[in-house]
Amino acid sequence: MKRRLALALFLLAGSACGHNPGLGTPVPQSMNESISQFLTAVKANDQKRMGELWGTERGPAVNNMNSRALQQRLTVIQKYLDNSGYRIIEGPLLVPGHDDRRTYRVELQRSNCNHVLPIEVVRTHSGGWLVYDVHLESAGNPTGRCPPETTGTKP
Repeated sequence: MKRRLALALFLLAGSACGHNPGLGTPVPQSMNESISQFLTAVKANDQKRMGELWGTERGPAVNNMNSRALQQRLTVIQKYLDNSGYRIIEGPLLVPGHDDRRTYRVELQRSNCNHVLPIEVVRTHSGGWLVYDVHLESAGNPTGRCPPETTGTKP
């Protein structure tokens, strides 16, 4: 009997000291909140928080990705989305064929110009919202010049 009690206490103590990656900072409950918190983390270069706010319907990337691969991806995302401010221009808009996703058009304010790009969010199985796709192909060169503004329809 004492042996069982000792084993039970040992297992209980071990589980109390263990790390459960499923428990952590709660996932934002609104679409706007997920984008706002993510872009604030980008601006602050807070990759830990970015990893908690970026993911799939399964949950945050920090819980589902190899830590080295996650760090590499977040480093690139942070460089491309670095901003001094932002504003949501349009959204949330439905993503055709994906009831669990919405897209926004977001203006990033950079030191040399403002740039508009789409950012997609996804509803998690647990009911919160995470940034899903930041469309880096639309982010432009983060250190380059802004493309010249053109107006009108030219031949």
